[in-house]
Amino acid sequence: MKYHCTMLLVLLAFLAITCDVNEAAAFPIPWGCSNYSGICRAVCLSAELPFGPFGCAKGFVCCVAHVF
Repeated sequence: MKYHCTMLLVLLAFLAITCDVNEAAAFPIPWGCSNYSGICRAVCLSAELPFGPFGCAKGFVCCVAHVF
């Protein structure tokens, strides 16, 4: 039994080293900036909260207006 566990561990380590997986492609987020009523901007305005790069191009952040 110990031999099987060792071989499984070696196989998993080998797959982890050899597979170059893009994490964004491996777990796609099904929503984007528009789902939060946000706007993609390079820099958020002072009245907006930065929400992250969800659904925005590289170098842009999803800016959401906070309402209290």
